[in-house]
Amino acid sequence: MTETTLTKLDPDQAIDIAYDIFLEMAGENLDPADILLFNLQFEERGAVEFVETAEDWDQEIGVLIDPNEYAEVWIGLVNEQDEMDDIFAKFLISHQEEDRQYHIIWKK
Repeated sequence: MTETTLTKLDPDQAIDIAYDIFLEMAGENLDPADILLFNLQFEERGAVEFVETAEDWDQEIGVLIDPNEYAEVWIGLVNEQDEMDDIFAKFLISHQEEDRQYHIIWKK
């Protein structure tokens, strides 16, 4: 009997996956004004951050998740205090390589 151990995404991998998905899907999911803002401001203020996986995703996606099985990445703009104050998308990405699942909460 072999027990499969979960190989967790490292932060750089999770960030790359989230950013690729973001670029692919932002046009369909964000307001045109937000896309313009993101494009104009990303070089100076843009951030893609690997954050601790929140416990409250079930309220957003309707499914209870095990935070240890997912990475969470935020994409947005930071303010002068280097805090992300304008979040365009929050990603939940599973660590399962064969069956990579993700959920996205887009800015409304």
